[in-house]
Amino acid sequence: MTGKSHNPPGHDAEAVRALLKQSSSFSGFNDQCLDLLAGRCTVEEADAGVTFFEQGEMGDFAFLVLEGEVSVEVSTDVGPVTVAVIGPGELVGEIAAFAATPRTAAVRSRVPVRLLRIEQATIREILRQSPELAMSIIAELGTRLQSLNASIAALTQATRALGAGEFESSMLDVLRNQATRFRQFADTFDQMAREITSKRLHGQEMKLAFEIQQSFLPKSIHAGPVLGPRFKVSASMQPAKEVGGDFFDYFMIDDEWLAIAVGDVSGKGVPAAMFMSVSRMVLKSVAREGGSAGEVLTGVNSLLAEDNPEGMFVTVAFARLNLVTGEFNLSSGGHEEIFVIEPDGSLQKFGSNGPALGLFDGPVYKELTMQLAPGSQVVFATDGVTEAFDAQKKMFGMERLESLLADRPPADPDDLVAMLQDAVSSFADGCPQSDDITNLALAYYGAA
Repeated sequence: MTGKSHNPPGHDAEAVRALLKQSSSFSGFNDQCLDLLAGRCTVEEADAGVTFFEQGEMGDFAFLVLEGEVSVEVSTDVGPVTVAVIGPGELVGEIAAFAATPRTAAVRSRVPVRLLRIEQATIREILRQSPELAMSIIAELGTRLQSLNASIAALTQATRALGAGEFESSMLDVLRNQATRFRQFADTFDQMAREITSKRLHGQEMKLAFEIQQSFLPKSIHAGPVLGPRFKVSASMQPAKEVGGDFFDYFMIDDEWLAIAVGDVSGKGVPAAMFMSVSRMVLKSVAREGGSAGEVLTGVNSLLAEDNPEGMFVTVAFARLNLVTGEFNLSSGGHEEIFVIEPDGSLQKFGSNGPALGLFDGPVYKELTMQLAPGSQVVFATDGVTEAFDAQKKMFGMERLESLLADRPPADPDDLVAMLQDAVSSFADGCPQSDDITNLALAYYGAA
């Protein structure tokens, strides 16, 4: 320890005696004993950050804090933890003043301090002269034990209430009222409880947001008794966070045309989910006004780019299928490749023919029109599939996705989507999901 030590002068001795009298540990001492204690003890002064003793050291003295504050720190596997803050009129290290035992904690000055050093030898001499004081000390230790029990009870109540979601800060008042000794602990617990409560509420909100987002995604579609049997759509979206930026949609534009869309918004989490919802609604609204796939994406891009100060964007693959003729009309704005599996199992791949939507107004999106033969399937996926990683940081990749689909007879769309999900999951083998994963499969059966 660095600092200076001296016996208290006369005016300090009076203040020391007053503090000793106020201390619960020495309140039972008579004036003669207090005078002896004050006269034989030394006052030590130190700056902030001084260590007075370390945990585990043998001790034979205690300190009475005259001015300033000291912290009581216990070593743990993750570093020192402050368990109490001791202020004027309180004892620290008092067990060593009555019995030579290892220190249970380290004590350091938080600010400049003045401390009264009370030697074990001095306490023992006083007890030899006044044996009845031993009962006073024992009574004080009993009172401290009762106080500690009350603190443990309050902490237990607060912990149970926190677990039940019923915690109130006032439950810790019994700790705060014990001068400065347990106030630090009470404040730390209160802060922890607030953070846990906040995270719990956030988790509940995210769960609700996830449920709302999932409710937006279509579950089924039917085009009526005549055209309904001519197609089947299956899709899945697995967000990387509580809510995601991917989406899929399928709906009837009119009595003959089926619309299919898969999108991927830049970013993740709540902002991406909000922009996803806007993009999906705009796309659906523009598509139902009519027009080819390229015209629809051109109109959607103009609306998204018109008021987008955050510069967010969305990649979209959009297609229209005429359920009567099999005409298939496709346009893609920055999206992953789209695959068409012919009835004989051969595979065609179509890439992007325009930029992502929302960045700037002006692009005119091109489109591809082809004839789907009955028994054909169309597969859409977002980059969460191709950019999934395994433990060696290898990507799933477009080639792996293509090889899964190549030379394979068309399957039921439900089975096809499940196969892609299982393939990505098996590849990642438990590695954290880095992006939303979305798959959609469309089967066209033609006329019955």
